[in-house]
Amino acid sequence: MSVQVTAEDVNQMLSELGYSVPSIVINAILNKVNSISDCLVTHGYSEADQLLILIYSACLLAQMQGARKIASQSAPSGASRSFKYDDVGFKSMYSLLKNLDVHGCTDCLGISCSKKTFFLVVGGRDE
Repeated sequence: MSVQVTAEDVNQMLSELGYSVPSIVINAILNKVNSISDCLVTHGYSEADQLLILIYSACLLAQMQGARKIASQSAPSGASRSFKYDDVGFKSMYSLLKNLDVHGCTDCLGISCSKKTFFLVVGGRDE
């Protein structure tokens, strides 16, 4: 049976992780993520694995869109909020997704755990 993930499912997970993503972005991500449901069914993933794969995929795509994690908040109106980008959490979830999706159904989604670019300039003069 095919599983579909909802905005409520994804928002609940993102909220638990401390992320806030606009609903228009969530809806676009869900259209993309739910499109792999047939692949998951064809390869015989259990409903639990389908749900995890879809939710992890949606959360990773949201993070790739620049979602910021709330690091701290204050209020009684010295209002303050600080954010951070969570590279470690992203890599952990990406690893979980890849371990679950052994048949590569998520490969078409464009989720990648990009390496930090390294730019090296070596120069010298021969005289």
